[in-house]
Amino acid sequence: MDTYGLLKKYTEIPGPMGHEHRVQKEFMGDLRPYTDEIKLTNVGNVLAHFPAEGRKIVIFGHADEIASYVLSITDDGFLHISRGRGGKVAYPYCLVGQKALVIGDSEDVRGAFISGAGHVLTAKEREAPLENWKIYVDIGASSSEEVEERGIHVGSPIIWNPTTERLGKKVFGKAMDDRFTYPVMLGIAEKIQGEELSCDLYMASTVLEEVGLRGAQSLSRHGFDIGIALDIGIAGDYPALPKGRMPIKLGGGPVLVWRDAGIVYNVDTIRELRETAERHDLPYQHGIFENYGSDGVSMVLGGTKPNLVATPCRYSHMPIEMMHLDDIDQTVELLYRYVTD
Repeated sequence: MDTYGLLKKYTEIPGPMGHEHRVQKEFMGDLRPYTDEIKLTNVGNVLAHFPAEGRKIVIFGHADEIASYVLSITDDGFLHISRGRGGKVAYPYCLVGQKALVIGDSEDVRGAFISGAGHVLTAKEREAPLENWKIYVDIGASSSEEVEERGIHVGSPIIWNPTTERLGKKVFGKAMDDRFTYPVMLGIAEKIQGEELSCDLYMASTVLEEVGLRGAQSLSRHGFDIGIALDIGIAGDYPALPKGRMPIKLGGGPVLVWRDAGIVYNVDTIRELRETAERHDLPYQHGIFENYGSDGVSMVLGGTKPNLVATPCRYSHMPIEMMHLDDIDQTVELLYRYVTD
């Protein structure tokens, strides 16, 4: 499996909350060599089935990525933005100076997140906190009419628009949260071909995670015994953080998450995953994430044991999220062993 190639492809697909269809279409196409049982649900989730006997287990990630939305359009063609759940982006400063992509009705429109330049700001203005209202998107338009002619209006989503790049075995770009899960799920699907499964296996791609885990609430109604959410693990192995603040590191293997801000995950399943890792000499890490939530919590609504396997990621909710290719491959191996042992 070409982990980097798949990661680059999926992270660069535009898929903000409510507009995940391009990601879902690509995933369904990539799954077809491995199973005929694939469906798109009414809410937009993708659900694939790999039938076998045993416990009903679902492995899943979410298709949507962090986005802003057009709040209003100035007379001279600039876009005011609404960040919705704005606290989920690390700082307003992660927007300014970045390339933007506006999802219009008929085309994707390139632009940039901008604010006042240092040469025109007073000393007092330069020292003041950056407010959302003072951030705009410039798409090169000269009037509101020109903006609207391109199919952009109040409610149009706006995402970061970098390319995904490789640095040795590390990769950085936007939407690692949660697009790394597609190389993981496709890697598992490839490895189980011809293998005897120890469970009745499903894989799913949910929508609307970044606005309250909504797609997973619908997924929970399918009556699974065990749910294993895949999401980024918050790595703290860089000098901007005090040592010990977040003892997760890139290259250390997948993270078995015990709890986050919303739930304590299922202890029995965590121990099974840990025993699987140790039996096959696979690296893993333990984790607790305090300012964090995942689709895993929603599975309780349907009576499913909730779990989270997280793959380490630096600089979460920024346009330069960084992951280690070995961690992604080790996540594939751990879950492959879990569903076949």
